[in-house]
Amino acid sequence: MNIIAIECSQPRASLCLSLAGNVCAQASWHTERNHDAHLFPALEKALSELGDEPLDMVLVGAGPGSYGGVRVALAAAVGIATVKGARVVAIGSWDDLAADGALIISDARRGGWALRRGSGEIVVLTPDELHAELAGGSTVYTVESEEVMRKHNLSVAKAGLVPSAEGLIRSWKALTPAAQEELAAKPAEPLYVRPPHITAAKHKPWEIRS
Repeated sequence: MNIIAIECSQPRASLCLSLAGNVCAQASWHTERNHDAHLFPALEKALSELGDEPLDMVLVGAGPGSYGGVRVALAAAVGIATVKGARVVAIGSWDDLAADGALIISDARRGGWALRRGSGEIVVLTPDELHAELAGGSTVYTVESEEVMRKHNLSVAKAGLVPSAEGLIRSWKALTPAAQEELAAKPAEPLYVRPPHITAAKHKPWEIRS
């Protein structure tokens, strides 16, 4: 299977091209807002490496993280998939980080903390609920910096983890064929840790309108 994976849920973003299971091109960049300025040159290089080979899938990191970054990735994925006849699949950005069963946490703002449990479920907890959850002795990682952890008096085994495009491909390959088909059948959209407080749009921002 030939896959282009795009991970833009964090300021440190990346892209990976995998052909028949082998990584053939990678790129990474750091930006707070303008992911598109870096993503499209990386995509151009990856598509050049792809050449005339078929593209089976564009895999996008769905978050949690930057909603804007995920939207940019999805918009680019839909464009490529339309031209190449590929599928667009969104997969959790933290899945590879939690491959060893660790809990993953991140500041969800507005006084809440996002926590990914071993089952893959992501919940938003209050600080007190988070401290109670972590008191059980589970291994905990975070995408936040050690400085943020100290500020909130939270102890973790690893801080500053960064989701990657290559990690998205590993997560996809780790799924059973049935789980892959189930995921591929779902709409490719950002992963919300809270329900969006907006009016539902008639069209997704990254969809191509006819």
